[in-house]
Amino acid sequence: MFGIYRIALAAPELRPAEVDFNRDRILDAYRAAVAAGASLVLLPELAVTGVSCGELFGQSFLLKHAARAAAELAAEAGAVPLIFGMPLLRRGALLNVMAWAQNGAVAGYAVRRTPEPPFCAGPLPPDGDLYPGGTVFDCGVAVSLEFSGDFPTDNRAELRLFSGAEPLLPDAARRHGERFRALSGFGGAAAGVFAGPGESGTDVFYGGEPIFAVNGQTVSGGTADDAPGVRFFDFDAERAAAARRKRPAAAGAEVTVAAVPEAPDLRFFVNSACPFLPEDPAARREFCRETLDIQARALAARFVRCGAKTLVLGISGGLDSTLALIAAAGCCRHLHLPAARIVAVTMPGFGTTGRTKSNALQLAEILGATIREIPISEACLRHFSDIGHDPAHRDSTYENAQARERTQILMDVANQTGGIVVGTGDLSEIALGWCTYNGDHMAMYNVNAAIPKSSIAPLLECAAADLPSGAAAILNDIIATPVSPELLPPDADGNVGQKTEQILGAYELHDYFLFHLLSGVSDPEKLAALARHAFKGKYPEEEIVRVRELFFRRFFTQQFKRTAAPDGVQAGPFSLSARSAWRMGADLTGALWRS
Repeated sequence: MFGIYRIALAAPELRPAEVDFNRDRILDAYRAAVAAGASLVLLPELAVTGVSCGELFGQSFLLKHAARAAAELAAEAGAVPLIFGMPLLRRGALLNVMAWAQNGAVAGYAVRRTPEPPFCAGPLPPDGDLYPGGTVFDCGVAVSLEFSGDFPTDNRAELRLFSGAEPLLPDAARRHGERFRALSGFGGAAAGVFAGPGESGTDVFYGGEPIFAVNGQTVSGGTADDAPGVRFFDFDAERAAAARRKRPAAAGAEVTVAAVPEAPDLRFFVNSACPFLPEDPAARREFCRETLDIQARALAARFVRCGAKTLVLGISGGLDSTLALIAAAGCCRHLHLPAARIVAVTMPGFGTTGRTKSNALQLAEILGATIREIPISEACLRHFSDIGHDPAHRDSTYENAQARERTQILMDVANQTGGIVVGTGDLSEIALGWCTYNGDHMAMYNVNAAIPKSSIAPLLECAAADLPSGAAAILNDIIATPVSPELLPPDADGNVGQKTEQILGAYELHDYFLFHLLSGVSDPEKLAALARHAFKGKYPEEEIVRVRELFFRRFFTQQFKRTAAPDGVQAGPFSLSARSAWRMGADLTGALWRS
């Protein structure tokens, strides 16, 4: 389904040297995994015999029966590959291998390259079915077979499968997690399954949990009631393939085998509704802290290098300008400068509400910024008179004139104070072009350029812990305020009358589509299916489709704004900089992606 494959990591009960018992448990796990929609099934190192046979590996009797059991396993394997560890005697050398069994036969063996006695290093020419660990098996998706503990290979497979037998030690889970997060790289995936507690506990205890990491993050797998001892992970190979295409081609052996089936559904697919942020609360807090630090330090570097004296920004009481204000305050702390170097300008206009203005002013005061209030309504009315526009006609001219008036004020205040204008536009607005060209679209440095709208509230919540007393309550109210450019008058009760998400749809949907597009997944049908799965009934089908269509239309038609965007720090996993990240012609229609 949509290039998504179901990886089954099986660690059934095994007994050292009891090959028939082990064969039966492996087959039970394999059949259950296939019934649950597995695309391939991975077993631990030396699963046929167990790893703790010791000197028995030197006995021909054990090796003969292990070879028989392995042949019986291979005969049972169908279109779904069964990958299992076994000892293999070849040309007088004993090898520790992983067998790729599919369609009734073994397609090849991956050999451990750094074995311990009594095993030898391999492969041994001229045996053509032996390959070094790290060899890629092309089964419709590039899968490498590797041994945990071997020297790492320069492997650019989309999916790296590791089989291992590592003693369970204190802190092992954390170390395994770190290793597999590193192995999964950017966009790829790494999975490992290890010898379990059925092994001998004479000197060490085996019991490592299966582990799966995607794009530098470990994820939790699912289980099926009728598949005990098997963990399932749904893996998006399309995204991994897109990342792989950006890297140089890898040298080394590659084996072409039969294609494996895709997952029949998304039951075990890790599919966050907020993919720009880690799921784990502790990891999310750390991610937010690092993001805030990057924003502040990058702004500090630009501030110093251009010899500026002040940081000038417009404050509206909205999410974006609040985050930029916090970045400016962080910049001043980093440079040991007084926060008064921040010139926070509020520019009330036709749509400004008392709530947003009050929040903006109170927060700027708490942070110690220099505050300036410059109303824009009269200037805009004079401008409408100059160009012959009726202010009762509240069209794009009415709205954009306000945005450009505000930008003109900020630029002139920056000239007046020897400062730089700090941009506030976020990644979501940049993607959708939801900004006024040469208005809020423009700045001298943009600290929010890589921050999607749906990530700003968690960032503000994280920042509150380090801000002076009273800031948290203001930030909470800013988070609760509807997103709006406030370019149209308030409603009869004085509340925000122009709500962006009533026009565009939910930003979390746009951000979801944006994340997958930037990850290499842009099939419209697939995106809709993934969104239905991620949001689990939160939005009706017609709204998901409407937002998806609007996303693609605006993403393609607004590239011209990205082409002319100011510098901005990449304080997140993706950037839309036309200089370094998203290069695309500004006149593409995107018709292929739009119905």
